This record gives sequence, C-alpha cells and structure tokens, in this order.
Amino acid sequence: MSRTAKRTTEKWGLHCLLNTQLILLLIFSFISYDNAVAEDKTRICLVESVEYPGKDPTMWYGLYASKAGKVYSALITEGGSSHIYLYDPATGVHRLLSDVADFLGERGKGIRPSSKIHCKPVEDNDGNIYFATLNNGSGPMNVDFTSWRGGHWLRYDPKKDQLEDLGLIAVGDGPYPLAIDKERMHLFGTGFKGSLYRLDIKKRVTKDLGRVAGSDVGRSIFCDDEGNVYGSFPGARMWKYDAKKQKVYDLSIHMPLDPTFFPARLHNPIIDRTQEWRAIEWDPVEKVAYGVSGGSGSILFKYDPHDGPEGKITELTRLCDPKYLGRKDVPYSTLTLTLDSKRRKIYFAPSARRYTLDRYIETFGSDAPHHLLVYDLKTKKRTDLGVMRTTDGRRVFGCEGASVGPDGTLYLCGQVEMKDPKNATRHTRTENVPIALRLIVYKP
Repeated sequence: MSRTAKRTTEKWGLHCLLNTQLILLLIFSFISYDNAVAEDKTRICLVESVEYPGKDPTMWYGLYASKAGKVYSALITEGGSSHIYLYDPATGVHRLLSDVADFLGERGKGIRPSSKIHCKPVEDNDGNIYFATLNNGSGPMNVDFTSWRGGHWLRYDPKKDQLEDLGLIAVGDGPYPLAIDKERMHLFGTGFKGSLYRLDIKKRVTKDLGRVAGSDVGRSIFCDDEGNVYGSFPGARMWKYDAKKQKVYDLSIHMPLDPTFFPARLHNPIIDRTQEWRAIEWDPVEKVAYGVSGGSGSILFKYDPHDGPEGKITELTRLCDPKYLGRKDVPYSTLTLTLDSKRRKIYFAPSARRYTLDRYIETFGSDAPHHLLVYDLKTKKRTDLGVMRTTDGRRVFGCEGASVGPDGTLYLCGQVEMKDPKNATRHTRTENVPIALRLIVYKP
C-alpha cells in the first residue's frame, strides 16, 4: 500500500471513529436526557380548577387579576363573540360580565362581530379595567371579512358594575396588545395592521401614531414610569413611543436571539414570532421590564429603559419546557408570563407541544404534560414546580394567560381534562382527550 493510500485509510478510519463516538455521545445524551425528563414528570404541581360560565374554546392573553383581587378573563368563540368573565375569589362567584357582540350591537346585521379580545386587560388608578376588541379574520367564513366595523375601546367600572364603550379605534382594525399611561390617562394598542393607536381617555379622542410593525404584530407592549411605550418587531428589534416628543421611532438595540433555534413557522418564514418578545410586564419596583422572547428557547430577559441612551437588555435564563433544554426544536413561547412584583417572582407556563415543519400548530390542543416554572428574582434561580394537575387528578394542558393577584395567588387560563365529555369544548390532537378552558388557581 502506498503512503498516500495509507494516509487516506488512516484519515478515513479516524473520521469513522470520531463519527461513531459522536453518535454514541448523542445517543447517551438523549438517553440521559430522557431519563431526566421522566424523573421530572414525577413532580406534580397541584392547582385548583374553576369552571367558566360559558363554553368558549380559546383565549389569548386576556387574563388579569385586579388590585381589588377580582379576576377578569376575556375568552373567545371564533366566528361568534368574545366574552368577558368576572371571578371573585372571596365569594367563589364566577359570572359573565359581557357578551361583547351583543354589547356592541353587532348581532343580526350580517356582519362579522368582535370575536376576539386578544389583549391583557389593564387598570387605571381608580380601579377601572380596560379591554379592546378585535376580529382579525375570525368567521363566519360565509360573511364578508370587510364587514367587521373595527375594534372598540371598552372600560369596566367595578364600582358601578358597568361596561362602557369608549369609541371606535379604527375602521377595520383593532389591537392585539394594550398598555396604559395612568398619569396622562392614555391607552395604547397596536393594531393587527401594524399601527400604534393612542386613546386620550378624558377627551375620548383616538390618534393613529404611525406604523410600528410589518408582516406580524407583537402580542405585548408596555408603558414605563415616564409614559413611554415599547414594543418589538421581527429581527429582535424594538420600537419606542416617546411620551414627551409624542413620536415613535425604532431603537438600535436588540433583544436576546439565538439564530440556531428553529423558527416558529419554517413553512411560512415571513411570520416568525421567535424574533419578537412574546410577553412582557413592567416592574414598578425596579422600574424595569421583564419579558420572554418568542423563540431561542424562551429567553427570560430584563430591559432597563433608563440604563444608557436606549436602555440595556440583560439575559437571565431560559424558560422553555424542561424536555426542550439542550434542544433546538423548541416551540415558540406562550403568553403566560406574569410578574409578582411584591414577592419578586416570575411565573411562566411554557408550551410542550411538538415542533412541526409542514403546518402551523398552537399550544392549545397539545396533550403533552405541561409544567409550571418560577424564576426567583432575589436568588436568580429557575425552578420547575412540576407537571400541573388539578386537585381532583385531572391533567392541565396548554395555557395562554397568566396574572398574579394582590395576595400572591397565581391565575392561569388553560385547557383542563374533562371527566365528562359533555363538558368538553375541544379535544387534544393526539390522544383525543376531552378538554375545556378553566381558570387555574395556584397558591404558592
């Protein structure tokens, strides 16, 4: 054998050996990792389940626990109406506050109604609660989609037990997220067509402040202690509304982003929510915002808008489901991030759904075990509280809303297994488990 052939044979043998070692390492890693996940599944996080008075099958972000301790839920019946529910933990009474399509007089007119409330409600200094309505192509599909009149600002006065229409936001447009400047009494919302709207609550005047998003709109915005409003857009970028200048402009700083993670929709990459933040909340104690990235393994980050000319972003930890730690096929984040500013804790219920390349799948409908995570801002420690189970043994699946009450109680809105299929509003995709939305209560 020639020297060249010998060297080639040796290199090929070394290459095969390295590949074999790599394959064995990967197999060992997956086996070890699967065992770790299996052990983690034995940890149970017990929660209570409160039934909703209605039969709405979905919800997105529309959950808020007020300063008075009441819990507001905005649920959705696609092609029908959105419904606002009010739960009083002191009395255990859970009631329908409003059928929004009825309230806005949209029924029986051959038009598409306000089928969605996609925002987390906000509260002013007097305890009034604000919502905004949306349709965004929600059926009935045999009704012209341009017939929807547009979103409305809604205000609920708990003292009078009265819901009020504060006016049309824009013809044919309505917001996903909401934010409030309590001092100036301004309400902000980002329309699904990309514009930032501002309502002067006292004057009842709405202004279009300009376009802040393109092909997709971030699902959450926040207002800082100076009245400035912030949002995100693809490319891990941020925009800011300057309250003093009353001007919107893009920031040059970037959110945390790991481009090696799979995008949200490889079959439709123009809409990639992994390059935005998914949910974010203002912390009145530290005067910073805490958010979770849409992708990159659900990165929890802190944004200090007062540190430097454009603020500073600090990456804290990853909040993906435990089974996805060390992997790249992580589903994009849920909207269940919430902050307990008094007790310095952040809660998150990540998605456990599988990743797919050929179609779009939401967290709702997944029958994988879903965990509840907590991040302690004092100790800087991430803890897996375990797989959620109701006190009567039922499984809890995908969640898309979270809020903490003044006493530290955590409220989630998610899908819970139904023992009686008659009570189900949907079924899981794989195991066909009967499920329905429930208000989930966790007491630390």
